[in-house]
Amino acid sequence: MCYNHNLRSNLQEWRNRLYKSNQRNVTNNYKFFLEKLQQTVPIMSILQTAKDNYPFTEEVVVSYNDHLFDKGRGSIGDYTFDNEEQLASALFHLLTYFQQQSYDGRTLVENLGTGRTYTENIPNFVDLYIDPITNFIHDKLDETSNIIYLLEKYKKRTEWFMYNILLAKYNMVDNKQYEQVFEDDLRLYLFDQGIDYPFSTPKSASGRADIVGQIHTDDPLILEIKIFDTERGYRKNRVIDGFSQVVKYTNDYNKNVGYLVVFNVDNKEIEISTGESDRTFPPRIVLNNKVYYIVFVNLNFDVSASKTGALKVETITIEELLVAITP
Repeated sequence: MCYNHNLRSNLQEWRNRLYKSNQRNVTNNYKFFLEKLQQTVPIMSILQTAKDNYPFTEEVVVSYNDHLFDKGRGSIGDYTFDNEEQLASALFHLLTYFQQQSYDGRTLVENLGTGRTYTENIPNFVDLYIDPITNFIHDKLDETSNIIYLLEKYKKRTEWFMYNILLAKYNMVDNKQYEQVFEDDLRLYLFDQGIDYPFSTPKSASGRADIVGQIHTDDPLILEIKIFDTERGYRKNRVIDGFSQVVKYTNDYNKNVGYLVVFNVDNKEIEISTGESDRTFPPRIVLNNKVYYIVFVNLNFDVSASKTGALKVETITIEELLVAITP
């Protein structure tokens, strides 16, 4: 969740630098702003999804451009959009087109701002062409942060208070439907926390995800559940398979974020070696402009350290995760 908070702070800072630009530095600051968006994978993932959901042909984008640069000082406000995502898509299509045409920041501010002076033009330009994009990104980052917060809370709730009950149910299963115990518990928790309809989805092209919340909306939650239990033969291969499934389901539903929750029954720590220097919860994997979060719920850490000795660690590398999804 800290990572998304940092992204939000950075996004606001990039926007503010552009907003405060003067005539001398606005070209550089606009260029830097656009490059920051394009180079930040989670942000580009959000924008790419918006573009996929609301595509605009080059012909339409060119017609927007011609209208905006018309002598009558056309504005993006002259057009009506269905929602914030469609507006963000249209604007990002436009900014990309401007970049391809080598329009510099000063030219854009002077021609697309509706004021009489530069001082009036820059806030108007940011308000019309930048803020709808950054506001949309902020909203999407908030949604992801909320899911991560709920999963972190579920992890603590389970590890601190519910692990004995869940383990007892798990050990009583006699039909090999072991994951169902954890799936039902997590579903109930998500429903109690306001995630509507956290049920298994109808089959997609890649199979059936364990939980697809808010399936009645245009923004479903994609979540897969796996178990790590050496005694039953559920080792790191299960985690790797789960990651592969989340990637496929996320692609099937055209989402930019997916979640894998692993219930760890062994008395060992499972580590995802992502290559990132920070230890922000939860571990995240970035792949093809999509972000995947992996949450481990440890159920068997109540044995004292004096009895178990040194804590064992099972490491899963990024290479192992990626090999499973390579055609």
